[in-house]
Amino acid sequence: MKIGLYLNNRKVGDVDLSNPEKGNPGIGGTQFNFITLPYYFQKYFPNKHNFIIYAHNISKLPETLKGKAISNSIDALKHANQDKCDIMIWRPNNEEESIEFIQLSSKLNQKTIAWAHNNPNITTLNKIANANNIKRFVCVSQEQMDRLRDHPIILKTTVIVNGFNISGIEPVSIVPKEKIVLYTGSLVPPKGFHVLSRIWPKIINLHPDAKLKVIGTGKLYDRNQKLGPWGIAEEKYEKQIRYYLSDGKGNIHPSVLFLGLISNDRKNEEITNCKVGVVNPTGKTENCPGSALEFQAFGKPVVSGAFKGLLDTIVHCKTGYLGKNDEDLIKYISELLVDNEKNLTFGRNGRKFVSEKFSFSKVTKLWSSLFSEVYLNIENKIPNISQFPLNDMKYLRELMRILKSNFTAFRYIPSLKEIGEKYW
Repeated sequence: MKIGLYLNNRKVGDVDLSNPEKGNPGIGGTQFNFITLPYYFQKYFPNKHNFIIYAHNISKLPETLKGKAISNSIDALKHANQDKCDIMIWRPNNEEESIEFIQLSSKLNQKTIAWAHNNPNITTLNKIANANNIKRFVCVSQEQMDRLRDHPIILKTTVIVNGFNISGIEPVSIVPKEKIVLYTGSLVPPKGFHVLSRIWPKIINLHPDAKLKVIGTGKLYDRNQKLGPWGIAEEKYEKQIRYYLSDGKGNIHPSVLFLGLISNDRKNEEITNCKVGVVNPTGKTENCPGSALEFQAFGKPVVSGAFKGLLDTIVHCKTGYLGKNDEDLIKYISELLVDNEKNLTFGRNGRKFVSEKFSFSKVTKLWSSLFSEVYLNIENKIPNISQFPLNDMKYLRELMRILKSNFTAFRYIPSLKEIGEKYW
């Protein structure tokens, strides 16, 4: 089977993607996953499928992957069709180009998988739902799928989490003495660094010896982005950050260090030396944040917001904490800065959690099954409530128990088949 993937690396320049096993070299998590999926698939399923990466820059792809230079997603689709790709994987977004892509893929009758790292707008969702050739809409977390329950796209939707490789990461066995809080991510509004900036002065009041280190800038997704005077974010956003993290004279507060875009080796060192990891506290745009997985893979507890994909990538009170407001975040970060026993326990739990749920050996098996289903035109396995005995009181009592015990009502759907078989 021949499988094409469209990698939009137009704005990240000549970033070295040749060795995914070293970790993300400083690009968006979505872009990195378009490299790691075919790379690890070939590692676990050698010679099973042929992959072609259609990308804007192909000079530094892994040697094991074939690349073709293209100008945009439409160009990628045309090449994939000419190359007789059995399946094309593409990430939908809210740009007009996505609508054009959907229309052309239908015209070419190209079997396509929409890999939705973020849910597109309603217009794009409608188009995808109605396009017969787009066979699956892949969500990267259960929370992401749950938000689509009332849309027809659910009939095409499946969940496959993003993979994470922990084999090259040495877990931390002791808790560092220094009270270092580390944030990793792009410094743009949807990634929530302003929330951490806002609460940092209060954390310093509680822990005068604490330090905040920041990996990432506003150039993570776009190397051409113009930054403000501190060189960390676009001026309008940087102004918000400066308001909270200035020393009163316009300089960066001495407790804060912006590290910028750094090498993987340096990033690994900083994660090893930190006490608490923080990722996007707002949860906006997050469905399966790789930064949360990375901290836990190193055995570090993570603090973030109890929203969207963070609910699936951090286990509250077990691998980290998920707060709902500023007060929660201050309390949780403060606790992990001083409670070394809990810090170490959360870290061990996190390492195990990432290994069991997000390993590429498991994720690639799910993709392998999906490729076979799409290739063979097997319909998506969505349970139909009409199949089950709603006139059976034992069944209904069990159904009500599940509904009461789940935060999201429709979480019960995967259990319907099991209950139906028991009482039918």
